[in-house]
Amino acid sequence: MSQSWVSISGSVEIQDGQITLVPVPLPPTTPSTTVVMPLALVRSNIEFEQGTIELEVWLPDFESKVQIGLNSGTASELFGGLNALGAPYGFAAFKNNQWEPVVGTGHGCRLQADHWHKLKLHAQGSNLDLYFNDVKVVSASYQVTRAPLSLLLQSNGRVSVRNVRVRTQEPICFVVMQFTEEYNALFSEVIRPTCEEFGYTVVRADEFYNSGLIIDDITRSIRECAVVIADITPNNPNVYYEVGFAHGIGKPTILLSDRKREKLPFDISGFRTLFYDNTIGGKTAVEARLRKHLEAIGG
Repeated sequence: MSQSWVSISGSVEIQDGQITLVPVPLPPTTPSTTVVMPLALVRSNIEFEQGTIELEVWLPDFESKVQIGLNSGTASELFGGLNALGAPYGFAAFKNNQWEPVVGTGHGCRLQADHWHKLKLHAQGSNLDLYFNDVKVVSASYQVTRAPLSLLLQSNGRVSVRNVRVRTQEPICFVVMQFTEEYNALFSEVIRPTCEEFGYTVVRADEFYNSGLIIDDITRSIRECAVVIADITPNNPNVYYEVGFAHGIGKPTILLSDRKREKLPFDISGFRTLFYDNTIGGKTAVEARLRKHLEAIGG
């Protein structure tokens, strides 16, 4: 699919794969109002959740802003790039019609003007890495959902972006459960095929084969995944540890439990749980409910 970009706000020129801000100053509403630096927001036809975005940036001055926008059109948009809320490199969120800092670095540095620079953003689950001229400059943790890719340009001069390259990858669903025949059937017959319908790569902890610490593999996988599905039927301390870790970092989590379990532990009793009957009909029912939850998470 070929790229297409449209201005949502502000004036831009789009020609031969290059997007350039046309700086039209906004008149102050009152004599005391500060003049706002010209800004444009452009949105693409590229749906992005996981993968890598690379582009080249022309800065007419060291204060010019170029930021890659994720979660476009959602209640919590995220922007990562150059000159984010006063930091030469950083991430900032736009929520409730106001900006919130996420992380910034490079304070005291001035970006070189009148020069083409390389900018790259890599997203893997909630792990985000920003690279400037092939150097990793800042990392952040933030939940990314599938949404159109956007760019924010702000400058008193003609700031430009060219050669936008996007490599998407399938989001990961990490499954937490006891490794016994009973739960293996639920995994292979319901969880895996349903998640794959939604474009997820499904990973379970027993599929790790390296020689490192298993807990390192698990926590890394939870950070890098888009959603966690956990069966909390048995009192398995490993499962509850992993669910707690996922909740602690704000990872979208879907809990499953067999109805044969009479009562959930107090700490998770308030979380929405999909109860199922371990029968053919019961698996069909939980499959339908799981689809609804995945649709809600995917926006």
